[in-house]
Amino acid sequence: MKARTFMATAFLAVATMMTPFQAFALSVRQFDSEPREQQTEFVFKAVDKIVADVAKVNPELSKAIHDYFEVTPPGQDEPPGLLAFAGDLGAVEDSANQGKIDLDKVQIEGILLGIIKRDVMPQQSQNPPPPPVQQ
Repeated sequence: MKARTFMATAFLAVATMMTPFQAFALSVRQFDSEPREQQTEFVFKAVDKIVADVAKVNPELSKAIHDYFEVTPPGQDEPPGLLAFAGDLGAVEDSANQGKIDLDKVQIEGILLGIIKRDVMPQQSQNPPPPPVQQ
């Protein structure tokens, strides 16, 4: 039952995250047309926005997202979230080159949220935070 409650909270967190991005959505085509510095800045701002939004409903998940995208593990060159983002972005671009998708319809924020759903949330559901201490 605890895992079920955690997943419901996580779903609510993702739904909360997606709402604000509709006004600031950036397509992959737009993203690719920006200089590398602006691309990097946009990704970090988007991750920071997700972290802040999730912190309102699930601080533990928020910290896990932050760490996944911004903390470099010992022995690695980059945080795992950035490596996942580069891989997923490359896969999207490959699909577009094959005519399977339109880069104007795929949003950078959607890629980031997909990574969070695939990589971060399962880790959190396997290791849910302890219940709050009641006094």
